[in-house]
Amino acid sequence: MWVIITISIAVVAVFFSIQLLSLFAIDKSQKRLNNPDNHLPKVSILLAARNEEKLIRRSLFAIDALHYPKDKLEILIGDDDSDDKTTQLVKEFIIDKPHFKLFSINEQLGKARGKANVLAHLAHKATGEFYFITDVDVKLPNNWIQSLLNQFTEKIAIVSGTSTCEPTSSLFSKLQSIDWLHFMGYIQSFANIGIACTSVGNNMAVRAKAYWETGGYENIDFSITEDYKLFKEVTERGWGWRAILDTDSLGMAWHIPSFREMLHQRKRWLIGAQELPLLWKFLIVLYGLFVPAVIALLFFAPINALLLWLLKTVIQTLYIKKLSKKVGLVPYSVSNLLVYEIYLIINTLSTAVFYFLPIPSIWKGRTYHKSDLT
Repeated sequence: MWVIITISIAVVAVFFSIQLLSLFAIDKSQKRLNNPDNHLPKVSILLAARNEEKLIRRSLFAIDALHYPKDKLEILIGDDDSDDKTTQLVKEFIIDKPHFKLFSINEQLGKARGKANVLAHLAHKATGEFYFITDVDVKLPNNWIQSLLNQFTEKIAIVSGTSTCEPTSSLFSKLQSIDWLHFMGYIQSFANIGIACTSVGNNMAVRAKAYWETGGYENIDFSITEDYKLFKEVTERGWGWRAILDTDSLGMAWHIPSFREMLHQRKRWLIGAQELPLLWKFLIVLYGLFVPAVIALLFFAPINALLLWLLKTVIQTLYIKKLSKKVGLVPYSVSNLLVYEIYLIINTLSTAVFYFLPIPSIWKGRTYHKSDLT
Protein backbone atom coordinates (compact mmCIF):
# COMPACT_ATOMS: atom_id res chain seq x y z
CA MET A 1 0.00 0.00 0.00
CA TRP A 2 2.73 2.47 0.99
CA VAL A 3 4.63 1.66 -2.19
CA ILE A 4 1.59 2.64 -4.29
CA ILE A 5 1.07 5.83 -2.28
CA THR A 6 4.76 6.78 -2.54
CA ILE A 7 4.91 6.20 -6.28
CA SER A 8 1.66 8.09 -6.83
CA ILE A 9 2.85 11.07 -4.78
CA ALA A 10 6.16 11.10 -6.68
CA VAL A 11 4.36 11.07 -10.04
CA VAL A 12 2.03 13.88 -8.99
CA ALA A 13 4.89 15.98 -7.54
CA VAL A 14 7.00 15.76 -10.69
CA PHE A 15 3.92 16.34 -12.87
CA PHE A 16 3.09 19.59 -11.05
CA SER A 17 6.73 20.70 -11.20
CA ILE A 18 6.65 20.36 -14.98
CA GLN A 19 3.28 22.12 -15.21
CA LEU A 20 4.56 25.09 -13.21
CA LEU A 21 7.84 25.20 -15.15
CA SER A 22 5.89 25.27 -18.43
CA LEU A 23 3.53 27.96 -17.12
CA PHE A 24 6.38 30.33 -16.31
CA ALA A 25 8.69 29.38 -19.20
CA ILE A 26 6.08 30.23 -21.82
CA ASP A 27 6.40 33.90 -20.82
CA LYS A 28 10.08 34.02 -21.72
CA SER A 29 10.38 36.64 -24.45
CA GLN A 30 11.13 35.62 -28.01
CA LYS A 31 13.32 37.94 -30.00
CA ARG A 32 13.48 38.16 -33.74
CA LEU A 33 16.91 37.29 -34.96
CA ASN A 34 19.13 38.37 -37.81
CA ASN A 35 17.08 38.43 -40.99
CA PRO A 36 16.69 42.06 -42.08
CA ASP A 37 13.68 42.86 -44.24
CA ASN A 38 15.90 43.81 -47.18
CA HIS A 39 17.23 40.24 -47.41
CA LEU A 40 14.55 38.09 -48.98
CA PRO A 41 16.01 34.75 -50.06
CA LYS A 42 14.29 32.45 -52.50
CA VAL A 43 12.20 29.89 -50.65
CA SER A 44 10.55 26.65 -51.75
CA ILE A 45 7.33 25.39 -50.19
CA LEU A 46 7.13 21.59 -50.30
CA LEU A 47 3.61 20.18 -50.09
CA ALA A 48 2.75 16.47 -50.11
CA ALA A 49 -0.81 15.66 -51.21
CA ARG A 50 -2.59 12.32 -51.15
CA ASN A 51 -6.37 12.11 -51.61
CA GLU A 52 -6.92 15.66 -50.40
CA GLU A 53 -9.86 16.79 -52.55
CA LYS A 54 -11.76 18.08 -49.50
CA LEU A 55 -8.98 20.38 -48.26
CA ILE A 56 -6.58 21.08 -51.12
CA ARG A 57 -8.23 24.32 -52.25
CA ARG A 58 -8.32 25.65 -48.67
CA SER A 59 -4.57 25.06 -48.48
CA LEU A 60 -3.75 26.49 -51.92
CA PHE A 61 -5.77 29.67 -51.38
CA ALA A 62 -3.88 30.30 -48.11
CA ILE A 63 -0.50 29.67 -49.77
CA ASP A 64 -1.38 31.94 -52.68
CA ALA A 65 -2.21 34.72 -50.20
CA LEU A 66 1.19 34.57 -48.46
CA HIS A 67 2.94 37.94 -48.23
CA TYR A 68 6.16 37.15 -50.07
CA PRO A 69 7.45 38.23 -53.50
CA LYS A 70 6.29 35.77 -56.14
CA ASP A 71 9.63 35.95 -57.95
CA LYS A 72 11.34 34.60 -54.82
CA LEU A 73 8.81 31.90 -54.09
CA GLU A 74 8.08 28.50 -55.59
CA ILE A 75 5.39 26.10 -54.43
CA LEU A 76 6.11 22.47 -55.28
CA ILE A 77 3.19 20.08 -54.86
CA GLY A 78 3.77 16.33 -54.92
CA ASP A 79 0.71 14.23 -55.77
CA ASP A 80 1.27 10.98 -53.90
CA ASP A 81 -0.68 8.56 -56.11
CA SER A 82 -4.07 10.14 -55.33
CA ASP A 83 -7.17 8.35 -56.64
CA ASP A 84 -9.66 11.18 -56.04
CA LYS A 85 -9.93 14.67 -57.58
CA THR A 86 -6.79 16.07 -55.95
CA THR A 87 -4.75 16.26 -59.17
CA GLN A 88 -7.59 17.83 -61.14
CA LEU A 89 -8.24 20.48 -58.48
CA VAL A 90 -4.56 21.40 -58.25
CA LYS A 91 -4.20 21.69 -62.03
CA GLU A 92 -7.23 23.96 -62.22
CA PHE A 93 -5.94 26.18 -59.42
CA ILE A 94 -2.37 26.61 -60.69
CA ILE A 95 -3.13 27.02 -64.40
CA ASP A 96 -2.36 30.77 -64.30
CA LYS A 97 0.19 30.63 -61.46
CA PRO A 98 3.65 29.76 -62.80
CA HIS A 99 5.27 29.73 -59.36
CA PHE A 100 3.10 26.71 -58.48
CA LYS A 101 4.28 23.38 -59.88
CA LEU A 102 2.68 19.94 -59.64
CA PHE A 103 4.61 16.66 -59.76
CA SER A 104 3.31 13.09 -59.81
CA ILE A 105 5.16 10.94 -57.30
CA ASN A 106 5.00 7.26 -58.21
CA GLU A 107 8.40 5.87 -57.27
CA GLN A 108 10.13 5.23 -53.96
CA LEU A 109 13.36 7.18 -53.53
CA GLY A 110 15.92 5.35 -51.40
CA LYS A 111 14.71 4.71 -47.85
CA ALA A 112 11.92 7.27 -48.04
CA ARG A 113 8.26 6.29 -47.86
CA GLY A 114 4.92 8.08 -47.64
CA LYS A 115 5.20 11.82 -46.99
CA ALA A 116 8.99 11.55 -46.58
CA ASN A 117 9.20 10.07 -50.08
CA VAL A 118 7.20 12.95 -51.58
CA LEU A 119 9.39 15.50 -49.79
CA ALA A 120 12.52 13.69 -50.97
CA HIS A 121 11.39 14.00 -54.60
CA LEU A 122 10.32 17.63 -54.22
CA ALA A 123 13.62 18.60 -52.60
CA HIS A 124 15.39 17.52 -55.78
CA LYS A 125 13.16 19.93 -57.74
CA ALA A 126 13.53 22.81 -55.27
CA THR A 127 15.78 25.77 -55.98
CA GLY A 128 15.18 27.78 -52.81
CA GLU A 129 17.69 28.59 -50.09
CA PHE A 130 15.13 27.42 -47.54
CA TYR A 131 12.56 24.62 -47.74
CA PHE A 132 9.24 25.40 -46.05
CA ILE A 133 7.20 22.31 -45.22
CA THR A 134 3.52 22.12 -44.39
CA ASP A 135 0.53 19.78 -44.84
CA VAL A 136 -2.52 20.12 -47.05
CA ASP A 137 -4.85 20.25 -44.04
CA VAL A 138 -3.11 23.37 -42.68
CA LYS A 139 -4.24 26.92 -43.48
CA LEU A 140 -1.24 29.22 -43.16
CA PRO A 141 -1.24 32.86 -41.96
CA ASN A 142 -0.25 35.54 -44.46
CA ASN A 143 3.09 36.35 -42.79
CA TRP A 144 4.14 32.74 -42.29
CA ILE A 145 7.25 32.79 -44.45
CA GLN A 146 8.70 35.99 -43.02
CA SER A 147 7.83 34.94 -39.48
CA LEU A 148 9.92 31.77 -39.76
CA LEU A 149 12.68 33.43 -41.78
CA ASN A 150 13.13 36.01 -39.01
CA GLN A 151 14.40 33.24 -36.73
CA PHE A 152 17.27 32.09 -38.94
CA THR A 153 20.89 33.02 -38.35
CA GLU A 154 23.98 31.54 -39.97
CA LYS A 155 24.05 28.82 -37.31
CA ILE A 156 20.33 28.00 -37.27
CA ALA A 157 19.08 25.50 -39.83
CA ILE A 158 15.62 24.48 -38.71
CA VAL A 159 12.70 26.55 -37.40
CA SER A 160 9.25 25.39 -36.30
CA GLY A 161 6.09 27.41 -35.99
CA THR A 162 3.03 26.46 -33.98
CA SER A 163 -0.02 24.57 -35.24
CA THR A 164 -3.42 23.93 -33.79
CA CYS A 165 -6.78 22.75 -35.10
CA GLU A 166 -9.10 25.40 -36.43
CA PRO A 167 -12.05 25.50 -34.01
CA THR A 168 -15.40 25.26 -35.78
CA SER A 169 -18.92 25.08 -34.37
CA SER A 170 -18.32 21.44 -33.43
CA LEU A 171 -17.31 20.72 -29.82
CA PHE A 172 -14.98 17.94 -31.02
CA SER A 173 -13.04 20.43 -33.17
CA LYS A 174 -12.78 22.88 -30.25
CA LEU A 175 -11.42 20.15 -27.98
CA GLN A 176 -8.87 19.16 -30.61
CA SER A 177 -7.87 22.80 -30.97
CA ILE A 178 -7.27 23.08 -27.23
CA ASP A 179 -5.40 19.77 -27.18
CA TRP A 180 -3.06 20.71 -30.03
CA LEU A 181 -2.31 24.13 -28.58
CA HIS A 182 -1.73 22.61 -25.14
CA PHE A 183 0.79 20.09 -26.50
CA MET A 184 2.51 22.65 -28.72
CA GLY A 185 2.76 24.91 -25.70
CA TYR A 186 4.86 22.33 -23.88
CA ILE A 187 7.22 22.12 -26.85
CA GLN A 188 7.54 25.91 -26.84
CA SER A 189 7.99 26.20 -23.07
CA PHE A 190 10.88 23.74 -23.11
CA ALA A 191 12.32 25.37 -26.24
CA ASN A 192 12.30 28.68 -24.35
CA ILE A 193 14.70 27.19 -21.80
CA GLY A 194 16.85 25.51 -24.45
CA ILE A 195 15.48 21.96 -24.34
CA ALA A 196 14.82 20.57 -27.82
CA CYS A 197 11.99 18.23 -28.75
CA THR A 198 11.29 18.10 -32.47
CA SER A 199 10.36 20.13 -35.49
CA VAL A 200 6.70 20.33 -36.46
CA GLY A 201 6.08 18.52 -39.73
CA ASN A 202 3.16 20.68 -40.82
CA ASN A 203 4.78 24.01 -39.96
CA MET A 204 8.55 24.21 -40.38
CA ALA A 205 11.42 25.51 -42.46
CA VAL A 206 14.84 23.98 -43.00
CA ARG A 207 17.94 25.47 -44.58
CA ALA A 208 18.56 23.68 -47.89
CA LYS A 209 22.28 23.35 -47.18
CA ALA A 210 21.58 21.58 -43.87
CA TYR A 211 18.95 19.35 -45.44
CA TRP A 212 21.38 18.09 -48.07
CA GLU A 213 24.10 17.52 -45.48
CA THR A 214 21.85 14.73 -44.17
CA GLY A 215 21.70 13.18 -47.62
CA GLY A 216 18.00 13.99 -47.88
CA TYR A 217 15.06 11.84 -46.85
CA GLU A 218 16.14 9.11 -49.23
CA ASN A 219 19.18 8.50 -47.03
CA ILE A 220 17.47 8.91 -43.64
CA ASP A 221 16.08 5.77 -41.99
CA PHE A 222 12.33 5.76 -42.45
CA SER A 223 10.03 6.76 -39.62
CA ILE A 224 6.38 7.74 -39.68
CA THR A 225 7.46 10.82 -37.70
CA GLU A 226 9.62 12.09 -40.55
CA ASP A 227 9.77 15.59 -39.01
CA TYR A 228 11.60 14.35 -35.91
CA LYS A 229 14.01 12.25 -38.00
CA LEU A 230 14.99 15.30 -40.04
CA PHE A 231 15.27 17.46 -36.89
CA LYS A 232 17.54 14.84 -35.29
CA GLU A 233 19.75 14.44 -38.37
CA VAL A 234 20.16 18.20 -38.81
CA THR A 235 20.87 19.05 -35.17
CA GLU A 236 23.30 16.14 -34.77
CA ARG A 237 25.43 17.85 -37.42
CA GLY A 238 25.84 20.87 -35.16
CA TRP A 239 23.11 23.10 -36.57
CA GLY A 240 20.93 25.19 -34.27
CA TRP A 241 17.15 25.24 -34.08
CA ARG A 242 14.33 27.53 -33.06
CA ALA A 243 10.68 27.11 -32.12
CA ILE A 244 8.27 30.03 -32.16
CA LEU A 245 4.75 30.63 -30.93
CA ASP A 246 2.97 33.72 -32.22
CA THR A 247 0.13 34.84 -34.47
CA ASP A 248 2.20 35.09 -37.65
CA SER A 249 3.48 31.51 -37.42
CA LEU A 250 0.23 29.83 -36.34
CA GLY A 251 -0.97 27.16 -38.77
CA MET A 252 -4.62 26.11 -38.58
CA ALA A 253 -5.02 22.38 -39.22
CA TRP A 254 -8.39 20.84 -40.03
CA HIS A 255 -9.78 18.69 -37.23
CA ILE A 256 -9.86 14.89 -37.26
CA PRO A 257 -13.45 13.87 -38.07
CA SER A 258 -13.75 10.80 -35.83
CA PHE A 259 -12.42 9.52 -32.53
CA ARG A 260 -11.24 6.29 -34.15
CA GLU A 261 -9.14 8.19 -36.69
CA MET A 262 -7.72 10.22 -33.83
CA LEU A 263 -6.64 7.02 -32.08
CA HIS A 264 -4.76 5.99 -35.21
CA GLN A 265 -3.10 9.42 -35.27
CA ARG A 266 -2.05 9.16 -31.63
CA LYS A 267 -0.78 5.62 -32.13
CA ARG A 268 1.48 6.86 -34.91
CA TRP A 269 2.75 9.65 -32.69
CA LEU A 270 3.52 7.27 -29.82
CA ILE A 271 5.34 4.89 -32.14
CA GLY A 272 7.41 7.78 -33.44
CA ALA A 273 8.00 8.98 -29.86
CA GLN A 274 10.10 5.87 -29.24
CA GLU A 275 12.94 7.71 -30.98
CA LEU A 276 12.67 10.85 -28.84
CA PRO A 277 15.36 11.67 -26.25
CA LEU A 278 14.97 10.02 -22.83
CA LEU A 279 13.68 13.22 -21.21
CA TRP A 280 10.72 13.45 -23.59
CA LYS A 281 9.93 9.75 -23.23
CA PHE A 282 9.86 10.33 -19.48
CA LEU A 283 7.52 13.30 -19.88
CA ILE A 284 5.11 11.35 -22.09
CA VAL A 285 5.02 8.42 -19.66
CA LEU A 286 4.59 10.78 -16.73
CA TYR A 287 1.72 12.54 -18.46
CA GLY A 288 0.01 9.21 -18.96
CA LEU A 289 0.60 8.14 -15.36
CA PHE A 290 -0.96 11.21 -13.75
CA VAL A 291 -4.52 9.90 -14.08
CA PRO A 292 -3.74 6.43 -12.60
CA ALA A 293 -1.72 8.09 -9.82
CA VAL A 294 -4.59 10.36 -8.75
CA ILE A 295 -7.08 7.49 -9.02
CA ALA A 296 -4.83 5.46 -6.72
CA LEU A 297 -4.70 8.34 -4.22
CA LEU A 298 -8.52 8.53 -4.27
CA PHE A 299 -8.63 5.25 -2.33
CA PHE A 300 -6.35 6.54 0.45
CA ALA A 301 -7.02 10.27 0.64
CA PRO A 302 -10.03 11.12 -1.54
CA ILE A 303 -10.33 14.79 -0.54
CA ASN A 304 -6.65 15.48 -1.16
CA ALA A 305 -6.77 13.59 -4.47
CA LEU A 306 -9.72 15.65 -5.68
CA LEU A 307 -7.98 18.87 -4.62
CA LEU A 308 -4.90 17.82 -6.59
CA TRP A 309 -7.06 17.18 -9.65
CA LEU A 310 -8.70 20.57 -9.23
CA LEU A 311 -5.29 22.25 -8.91
CA LYS A 312 -4.10 20.52 -12.06
CA THR A 313 -7.18 21.75 -13.94
CA VAL A 314 -6.68 25.32 -12.71
CA ILE A 315 -2.99 25.46 -13.71
CA GLN A 316 -3.80 23.82 -17.04
CA THR A 317 -6.57 26.33 -17.72
CA LEU A 318 -4.29 29.29 -16.95
CA TYR A 319 -1.64 27.84 -19.23
CA ILE A 320 -4.01 27.32 -22.17
CA LYS A 321 -5.41 30.83 -21.76
CA LYS A 322 -1.87 32.22 -21.93
CA LEU A 323 -1.18 30.21 -25.06
CA SER A 324 -4.36 31.32 -26.82
CA LYS A 325 -3.53 34.96 -26.04
CA LYS A 326 -0.01 34.58 -27.45
CA VAL A 327 -1.25 33.21 -30.76
CA GLY A 328 -4.18 35.62 -31.02
CA LEU A 329 -6.98 33.07 -30.74
CA VAL A 330 -10.34 33.99 -29.28
CA PRO A 331 -10.10 32.67 -25.70
CA TYR A 332 -11.68 29.28 -25.19
CA SER A 333 -14.75 29.33 -22.97
CA VAL A 334 -14.51 28.06 -19.40
CA SER A 335 -17.06 25.35 -20.23
CA ASN A 336 -14.91 24.12 -23.14
CA LEU A 337 -11.84 24.05 -20.90
CA LEU A 338 -13.69 22.05 -18.25
CA VAL A 339 -14.96 19.56 -20.84
CA TYR A 340 -11.39 19.39 -22.15
CA GLU A 341 -10.29 17.91 -18.82
CA ILE A 342 -12.75 15.04 -19.30
CA TYR A 343 -11.66 14.73 -22.94
CA LEU A 344 -8.03 14.47 -21.80
CA ILE A 345 -8.78 11.63 -19.42
CA ILE A 346 -10.72 9.66 -22.02
CA ASN A 347 -8.18 10.38 -24.73
CA THR A 348 -5.17 9.46 -22.60
CA LEU A 349 -6.61 6.16 -21.40
CA SER A 350 -8.03 5.21 -24.82
CA THR A 351 -4.76 5.99 -26.58
CA ALA A 352 -2.79 3.88 -24.09
CA VAL A 353 -5.08 0.89 -24.68
CA PHE A 354 -5.21 1.36 -28.47
CA TYR A 355 -1.42 1.62 -28.67
CA PHE A 356 -0.97 -1.89 -27.31
CA LEU A 357 -3.72 -3.49 -29.38
CA PRO A 358 -2.45 -5.57 -32.35
CA ILE A 359 -4.09 -3.18 -34.81
CA PRO A 360 -2.09 -1.65 -37.68
CA SER A 361 -1.98 2.11 -38.08
CA ILE A 362 -3.89 3.61 -41.01
CA TRP A 363 -2.13 6.64 -42.47
CA LYS A 364 -3.34 8.45 -45.61
CA GLY A 365 -5.17 5.35 -46.78
CA ARG A 366 -2.12 3.12 -46.28
CA THR A 367 -1.73 0.43 -43.64
CA TYR A 368 1.40 0.23 -41.49
CA HIS A 369 2.27 -2.33 -38.85
CA LYS A 370 4.43 -1.40 -35.85
CA SER A 371 7.46 -3.08 -37.41
CA ASP A 372 7.08 -0.84 -40.48
CA LEU A 373 6.99 2.47 -38.70
CA THR A 374 10.45 2.81 -37.21
